[in-house]
Amino acid sequence: MRSGSSGKQPRPWLGFRRVPGRLALGVFRGPLWLYRHNKGWMLGRTFLMLVHVGRRSGQSYQTVAMVIADDRDTGEVAVLSAWGPGADWLANLHAGPAREVSIGRDRFEPEHRFLDNDEAVAVGVAFRRRHPLRLRLISAILGWGDMRNDDVLRQFVHDHPIVALRPAHATLQLTQRAQEAADARTFGTVRSRRLGRP
Repeated sequence: MRSGSSGKQPRPWLGFRRVPGRLALGVFRGPLWLYRHNKGWMLGRTFLMLVHVGRRSGQSYQTVAMVIADDRDTGEVAVLSAWGPGADWLANLHAGPAREVSIGRDRFEPEHRFLDNDEAVAVGVAFRRRHPLRLRLISAILGWGDMRNDDVLRQFVHDHPIVALRPAHATLQLTQRAQEAADARTFGTVRSRRLGRP
């Protein structure tokens, strides 16, 4: 016989490893709400929204992730799977490309790559150096442990895959710019020779 209460344990404030706490849920639900209401620009480039395709359903899904690396030269940004390698959005990226990334006021159709362990550690160390207080706060809310310890950080990025996303046309643009630069150097060499310059 069921008692008058629902039998549910109150949701804790902190923690993410087993049961998301209320603060942990708020960390991601708040930014998602803002992006869905065209207010994602209020977050700057701290969070992005990823629109990915269900590997079985073919439907579009929206996920918000914290940006841990942002290369303005290439347009590439990196996010991690806060709840580990079993996340649905991560499995969907293994199955195929995402449809869209929104970050701040920017939107683009992305291509993605999964960082190997060495690059993931380097990204984690760089983020820790740039945002020590933010990392300590988010680690406390999500139950990630003390990221000031290198061994803890190394194990964390091993257990929480990091994905880099960049505009799908960026690779082509970089290749074109490199070719244009090479052509310019070749033209300059030929022109110098015609003018009798060494």
